[in-house]
Amino acid sequence: MVAAVFAVIVLAIAGGLIWFNHGEVTRLVRADAGARFDRVVERVHNAFGNALRLADTVLDTATLTVEADVPADRLGTVLGGTLRDLEQALPAATAFYVAWSDGRFVLVQSLADVELPGVPAATLPGAAYALQVVDAAGGPARWVVTDAEGRPVGAPQALPTEYDPRTRPWYRQAMATTGPVMTAPYRFSHVDEVGVTLARRSRLDADVVFGVDISLAGLDRTLAELRRTPELELVIFDRASGALIAHPDGVRYRTAFRERQADNLPGLADLGSPLLAELYRSYQAARTGRNLTGTLAGRTYLERFEPVGPGMPDVVLGLAYPFDLVVGPADRIRFTSLLIGAGATLLALGIVLVAARALARPLRRVTGELGRIMRFDFDHDDPAPSRIEEIRSLASAIDVLAVTLRSFAAYVPGQIVRGIVGRKLVPALGGRRQPVTVLFSDIAGFTALAEGLAPEELMERTSRYFSALGAELIGAGATIDKYIGDSVMAFWNAPEAQPDHARLACLGALRAAARIDRLNAEFEAEGRGAMPTRFGLHTGEAVVGNVGSVDRMNYTALGHTVNVAARLEALNKIHGTTILVSEAVRQAAGEGFEFRFVGNEVPRGAREPVAVYALVGLREGADA
Repeated sequence: MVAAVFAVIVLAIAGGLIWFNHGEVTRLVRADAGARFDRVVERVHNAFGNALRLADTVLDTATLTVEADVPADRLGTVLGGTLRDLEQALPAATAFYVAWSDGRFVLVQSLADVELPGVPAATLPGAAYALQVVDAAGGPARWVVTDAEGRPVGAPQALPTEYDPRTRPWYRQAMATTGPVMTAPYRFSHVDEVGVTLARRSRLDADVVFGVDISLAGLDRTLAELRRTPELELVIFDRASGALIAHPDGVRYRTAFRERQADNLPGLADLGSPLLAELYRSYQAARTGRNLTGTLAGRTYLERFEPVGPGMPDVVLGLAYPFDLVVGPADRIRFTSLLIGAGATLLALGIVLVAARALARPLRRVTGELGRIMRFDFDHDDPAPSRIEEIRSLASAIDVLAVTLRSFAAYVPGQIVRGIVGRKLVPALGGRRQPVTVLFSDIAGFTALAEGLAPEELMERTSRYFSALGAELIGAGATIDKYIGDSVMAFWNAPEAQPDHARLACLGALRAAARIDRLNAEFEAEGRGAMPTRFGLHTGEAVVGNVGSVDRMNYTALGHTVNVAARLEALNKIHGTTILVSEAVRQAAGEGFEFRFVGNEVPRGAREPVAVYALVGLREGADA
């Protein structure tokens, strides 16, 4: 029996180690591939998100400040200056324009890295911008080319045009709403580039629309930089049509396709790449997903599909990496471990068979003796001696255990002894480092209030106050650490995990502040003074656990995070606020709250400044 048990143990350990190693390596390499995917997605999201936010800010400002009912040349100067400033921060911005409901149109087009067909002056040295003015629908387009400083380059030129801004998607979408709109990717009408248009209706004249063209050409370069290995496939495409928007080899693909079809965007199925065509078919089947597995061009790939950026659900980023390259190291380690494990198992089995007989009999005697002791049966004979020193030492230890328990049972009732023996865990000092959100509260002017009250009334009022405050904090999932005079320390995410602990802390602080406001109204109605309360919140890592001595312990949180929360609470007095939170809390709390930036403060005891915000309340429509 012992031999069989040892054999099973050896086989289980060897096999378990092999599969554990393989599973861990597979998990790690898959996690590494997922992390690389995350970095690519983040880079693309940042590129699009920053561009769209900046362009929308410029548009919003223009709709509020730019009067379109001025001479076209003067308006062109304003648009040109705005575009020059925008290009400094956003090189992808290629054009800025205004359109009227009667068909008039004024455009300023950047000439950086683009050609303007039919306008010879655009090719002259120093040409940087082109101003197009259409004074009436169906009329000619007047072109004026300028340098970077707005000085004319070459002679103005009038050209016939069929372009009518009122028929363009960006114009129709903007006229249908008062907010910003963004088109799907398309090929621009004036230059040979693919991009999107952001447009807004003027706040000063409802018949006027402002627009900014954002080129997607830079995404080809971005994807090429992110493609660290040729096996990694990266592509951005239109969700509905599968049209190619960006690819590390996008220029080559688009050039080849335009020779066949001049106006359309090439689809992934039209590029001559079986891998890209099957990747789009895989997306049509899955629609979204992280770290999916699919077969592309006869090879298994790890895939991911995500929107390319905020506000662009119709533009999808697709990534694919060969699955065998992901798990290849794990397979090699598993095969090597299998060979080593098989040899070690055979050797161990031989040793086990020899040693099992020498171990089995004395072990059975020792385990039988131990079983009787655990049943508090002390009437037994001494076990027969063994030639194995370890078993003799074990038998001696069991004798000591029997004497100890027998003596213990003589002083303490047997049921208590059995309970102590049966419970294998006891409270211990120590803790672990983990993220928490810490809250400190304090009553403003409490010292003066306490001096004016009898001790009994002060106890009654503070008990009523702490009951109201504690109920709201506990209701929001807080762990109340301690009451320190008129202050409260509480924290979230311990002992139970709370993934949204920062959000819960903000919610608890708002509810507690509102509850104290109601309580103060009751106090004032009773003819008593109010107990205005200030709060400070900070999120970070702290050590959470049992501190104290072996006979007196306290479950608490310790660390710099706790100190910062306390200091933030104290800053309310300086800024005249009720709830102050750190930048870390603002970022972790989510989108459901309104914050007001107060300033950068260096809390007492800290070395680095902390961005401090006042928690104003819940955003409209947020879940309370």
